[in-house]
Amino acid sequence: MFCLLALTAQAGTNLQIYYDFGSLGTALPNQRTNRVTTTLELFYPDAWGNTFAFIDFDYNINPMDPKNTPFMAYGEIARCLNFWQQTNARDLSVQVEYNGGLGLFKGEGGALGGYGIHHAALVGLNYCLHTQDFKNIFNLELLYKYILSEGNGIHNNVPLQFTFVWGCDDFCTAPGLRFSGFLDVWGEKIGGQQSVVLISEPQLWYNVGRWFKCPNLNIGTEIEFSYNFTGKGFMVNPCLGIKWCFD
Repeated sequence: MFCLLALTAQAGTNLQIYYDFGSLGTALPNQRTNRVTTTLELFYPDAWGNTFAFIDFDYNINPMDPKNTPFMAYGEIARCLNFWQQTNARDLSVQVEYNGGLGLFKGEGGALGGYGIHHAALVGLNYCLHTQDFKNIFNLELLYKYILSEGNGIHNNVPLQFTFVWGCDDFCTAPGLRFSGFLDVWGEKIGGQQSVVLISEPQLWYNVGRWFKCPNLNIGTEIEFSYNFTGKGFMVNPCLGIKWCFD
């Protein structure tokens, strides 16, 4: 069986709402206090593979800040293609992906400015590992990453991205506890110099709604670890959130 079809327990659409406690580290310390993030996420397998997509919106909730608006939007959509689900290579898929976004910032005198998160197109291979009961599923991805940056299509000297995605149900044998997340590592030119960029967002969710006949409701946490992602150096962003699963 094609392993991603076993993800039907997590297939569907969900909405995550996080409160961000602020950033720690050498990259933009304390720049993310009083912020809320919403993530609308979907995953749907089918006979030809699967589709995954999400869109993030960041909101400033400080009423004294003139930038008290949604100030950042970022989205990704990925399609895994697999026409050989009945063969020995059923766990290997071809993946195509698009990333991009935009944002606002407060400039001198309180004026608002804008910035873009450059278009990125990715293509490569996705390999799925899983336990026999499919409660623990891991995806390894090796992708060619093309970043379109201000007319210079070749933005990085090492145009590769490695991604590791995991999902563990009943984590540590605790019913209703799910440990999930991802790790991305790629190369990109920052300030004219080639750099390694890393971002990981482990999540821990508990299906609290299972106690009062509302299995859609989850509470949990996400911690964003990054290096050279939104500034030079390391950054850690702890968050608390709720998740509602629509399907």
